Amino acid sequence: MTTERDMLNLLLDRYTAIRRGTIADRWVRAEHVKSSLGYADGDRIADFVAGDKYGGGHAGEKLALHGHEVKVSRSDWLTELRDPNKAEAIKKYMHHWWLVVPDASIVKPGELPEGWGLLAPDATGKLRAKKSAPRLSPEEPPLAFIISLMSAAARTAHREPLHRDAPVTFGRRYAPHCGVCMTASPCSIHQPRAAADLASSAA
Repeated sequence: MTTERDMLNLLLDRYTAIRRGTIADRWVRAEHVKSSLGYADGDRIADFVAGDKYGGGHAGEKLALHGHEVKVSRSDWLTELRDPNKAEAIKKYMHHWWLVVPDASIVKPGELPEGWGLLAPDATGKLRAKKSAPRLSPEEPPLAFIISLMSAAARTAHREPLHRDAPVTFGRRYAPHCGVCMTASPCSIHQPRAAADLASSAA
């Protein structure tokens, strides 16, 4: 059975794009972003937020925050539909808002709310847009949300090696390097699985 963790791992992969020969990643990733700081009962959580640093534009007007709601079953999705205000607590700060499901059939025709996009795996297992998320006109986020997002991004960066190895990038002379710290690949900190495999094969 597909879990939320499985879907978050697919989102980590979708929102990773390291420029060749550098550690310049197009995306900033954050899992489980709270709507505010603290432990208030009314806090809402976005399952995943990705910040696009390369949007460009004359004044950065194409930079964007993509928010994601992950649902792994039909019943999970119906529960979300019964409380449409839940997502709005964070969606109002996002430039794009996505529903992420393991199978597009979880969402029946006409159920996707206005302004939402839909992501689901294709035949290769990669997340693809079944319906594009339109660009929204978000509210300016309060400082509490900005700090909450920063905190979630930092936690996510520390957790990533638990779930996947960092991508490989290639420096001068096409030598493989770690896509996070640019040391020779495999890096024992950010690419622990590849490093363990290399040590095992050399033993």
